[in-house]
Amino acid sequence: MATDLSLALLGPPVVRRDGVPVTFDTRKATALLARLAVTGREHSREQLADLLWPEADSAKGRASLRRTLSVTAAAMGDGLIISRAAVALSPALVRVDVRDFEAACGRPDAASLERAVSLYRDDFLAGFTLRGCPEFEEWQASVGEELRQALARGLQRLVAACIADGALERAATHARRWLQLDPLHEPAHQAIIRLHGWAGQRSAAMRQYRSLVRVLDRDLAVRPLPETMRLYDDVRAGRLGPPPVPAEAPASAAPLTWPLVGRVAELAALRAAWRAAGRDGRVVAIAGQAGSGKTRLITELRAEAAGAGGIVLAARSHDGETGLPFVLAADLLRTALAIRPDLPDTLPAQTAAMAGRLVPALAASQPDSAAPPLDSPVAVTRLFAAIADMLRAATGGAGGAGGAGAAGAAGGAGGAGIVVVEDVHWADSSSLGLLAYLVRRLADWPLLLVLSWQPEQAGRLRVLRTALGEAESQSMGDIIEPGPLGPEAIGTLLALDGMPRVDVARLLAETRGLPMLVREYVEALRTAEEQGEDEPGAPGPGEADWWPPASVRDLLRTRLQAVSEPTRQMLTAAAVLGSDNDADLLRAVSGRGEDEIVEALDEALARSLLNEIPLPSPHQAPSYGFPYEALRRTAYESATLARRRLLHGRAADVLNRRHVRDPATTPAATVAGHLQLAGRDEEAARWWWRAAEVARELYAHAEAHAHLTKALALGYPQLPGRITLGGVLVVLGRYREALAEFETAAAIATEGDWATQAGIEHKLADVHHRLGDWDLADAHLTVVTELVEGAEPGRLARAQADRAVVAYRRGAVGQAAGLGRAALASARAAADPGATAQALNVLGMLAARAGDTAAAESYLRDSLAEARQLPELVAAGAGPALGAAVAALNNLARLLAETSRGREALEVAAEALELGSELGDQHRVAALHTNMADLLHADGQREAAMAHLKEAARRFAAVDAGDAPRPEIWTLVEW
Repeated sequence: MATDLSLALLGPPVVRRDGVPVTFDTRKATALLARLAVTGREHSREQLADLLWPEADSAKGRASLRRTLSVTAAAMGDGLIISRAAVALSPALVRVDVRDFEAACGRPDAASLERAVSLYRDDFLAGFTLRGCPEFEEWQASVGEELRQALARGLQRLVAACIADGALERAATHARRWLQLDPLHEPAHQAIIRLHGWAGQRSAAMRQYRSLVRVLDRDLAVRPLPETMRLYDDVRAGRLGPPPVPAEAPASAAPLTWPLVGRVAELAALRAAWRAAGRDGRVVAIAGQAGSGKTRLITELRAEAAGAGGIVLAARSHDGETGLPFVLAADLLRTALAIRPDLPDTLPAQTAAMAGRLVPALAASQPDSAAPPLDSPVAVTRLFAAIADMLRAATGGAGGAGGAGAAGAAGGAGGAGIVVVEDVHWADSSSLGLLAYLVRRLADWPLLLVLSWQPEQAGRLRVLRTALGEAESQSMGDIIEPGPLGPEAIGTLLALDGMPRVDVARLLAETRGLPMLVREYVEALRTAEEQGEDEPGAPGPGEADWWPPASVRDLLRTRLQAVSEPTRQMLTAAAVLGSDNDADLLRAVSGRGEDEIVEALDEALARSLLNEIPLPSPHQAPSYGFPYEALRRTAYESATLARRRLLHGRAADVLNRRHVRDPATTPAATVAGHLQLAGRDEEAARWWWRAAEVARELYAHAEAHAHLTKALALGYPQLPGRITLGGVLVVLGRYREALAEFETAAAIATEGDWATQAGIEHKLADVHHRLGDWDLADAHLTVVTELVEGAEPGRLARAQADRAVVAYRRGAVGQAAGLGRAALASARAAADPGATAQALNVLGMLAARAGDTAAAESYLRDSLAEARQLPELVAAGAGPALGAAVAALNNLARLLAETSRGREALEVAAEALELGSELGDQHRVAALHTNMADLLHADGQREAAMAHLKEAARRFAAVDAGDAPRPEIWTLVEW
């Protein structure tokens, strides 16, 4: 009966044999088992002795290890594999909770995640210490932190899964455990607040939020994130939406068959090399970064070879094996023995004995033949020759002991066998020497040797690459470098049945065409599309950001953890900065020295973690950026919240100084964003306001709205903020929201501040006028007149001019004319050219309505002349001045058309449309397109007229008038 062996390492370590706890007389036995179990590979005796007895010399360390192994083996039996050189744990015979935990965390279903969190009794080796072993302590701490992070990610996904299933109580339980791992983790707080809100427990949600406020203020001196504050406000106000309704489990989709796309040339080169290896051997190296598709190319070749009856020997090197001599060579020999069990009987005794040093089964049939010791370069060369003979025989090479019959068995490509070694950058030095030996002896050997490596890890391959260069010079070798997939290849892939609807350009931005990332993103999006939900913790499909799938994050996190500490800190700074950055900026934000940054950049570039951006000018310093967005996000996510906020603060300070020197290259919005993420809300609010002002000057109204909203949320003074935000909303055609902002401003304005109150009332009148509510517009304008009469003639003139237009709309022509004349008199008395231009424009409209076209044209041209002289329009073109010019031009074009001057009218209307489009007033630009369509239609330009009419319809439809329909919006043609 087989022995049941298990290791529980999550929590205080427990070793069980047949369900009974096993104890050892030395803690180092437990440490030894933990190391072997977690790494999952064999370790040399030298490595283990140095790890567990660092103070002892080599002889004493090995002796102590022998005694510990003896004690441990008595309890573990066949579960502990001990050889003269190395020690390993049998994964088939020993269950390890860490491995089970990691496997369960990697599965997508809720049941596996439940099992994972139940396996995590406590932190890794909780309460276990090993004095005098600093390297082991450091490893224990590192593994413990990685497992805690894995638990946090698993709990996050489990909370989302429970919510999706409608199990809110279970979700709350897991969310509380998630929060216990890191009390500063806001997403966990958000989950608990949201769950309390769904349960109707508003007071509990408020307590949770206040607990978060206290802990952030105490430990980081910052406020909660804006999204947390919005969630709290929604719960408190009863605006929180209901929890998602559990959906029926969708039928499982048929698995996708992923074709090989974008690799025609690379696969053709491999096939050509295989065909050419029929008499003289060939070597092909496939060099590409992780995820570039090296393994897929090799898999395609292996499948074709197998289909043609060819023999393929394949092995792969693994991280951590560089210190294990001949481990790769031994794997190749074991593969050869598995394919040719009769191999030992077909080889000379001396060859079998030499190869048997690495794989004893090869020498089993030659017990009387002893291999010489490997005590000289000559002996090592003999070992290499023996391994080469073994591989020749196994692949059916003509020169090997396998003979011609074996060669015939190899089948296609003229009998050429294939030896594949993947990830040779992790191979041990002795095996690298063997590979170089094989490359130099491919003549007259019908073999294709295929090697793969990552260029960023290839510093150890000097000898092998030299041999490969020699083979290339003799036309026996080639290097294939798979590049990223382009838009055409990705489009071909996404055109297949069962693929999700994905924006190719967006997918390229996230992945830069790296095949592995493309596949993982597409699979994640496909799964989300089928299930009608998003990956737990990720933004929804309608939001601006995609989230790297868990498989992508795990791979990229491994790459980031492999670099040195200064490089990791520099990469975190680059991720925080978020865009292309120069070395000085990275140095200032990361806090590293100049020399350290140069070395970190070299390492990051060599490992393809950063790209050097081509210089737009030889006078500029080079800049650096992440090759794809998923890598930047993973680097950012890997840093703690406290560190990210620290770096954002540094970035804000540095960029602030750069903004002072050159605002164009360092936008205010960039500084504001870093200040906000640093938790410096008061400063961030001021910078968001500054960014909004810049956006308004450029008529970038959507950006201005976004910046103003952030400024107000972070505490910018409400009164000026609400008034300005309302003005931006008017231009965007979002009238319902604009009214709300202006009404709020009116409510908080100081009662005695008549100038501010008049300004707000005037803006309210403008919105109601645009909506066609003439009575309400006139009521607000009457208030304005009462507030400013005798105190501000310029404002009075504008109010009178607007009242004249309202009266005109209502058909009160006489009242309109009187108000228009009064407006002009007030404007001239105030020497206000803007008000004068507006009054003249109104009088032109009235004269045209009365049929006095000569007077109308005179008024409108005078209005246009006044508008063109306004300082703002002369300088750069801004708000009121540009609006006055557009109004006069539009009305003049209509008048010219009515007086049969169509060509002149078209020219004037084109200028009005150009200036109006620059101003960006959604509603009025729609009217300008309508007028242009009418003029073009009258001129016989039907297609052009239809294009403008469609654009007008699109813009009119985008105007938000509120719940009630407002047909007056569509009738705007003059103002």
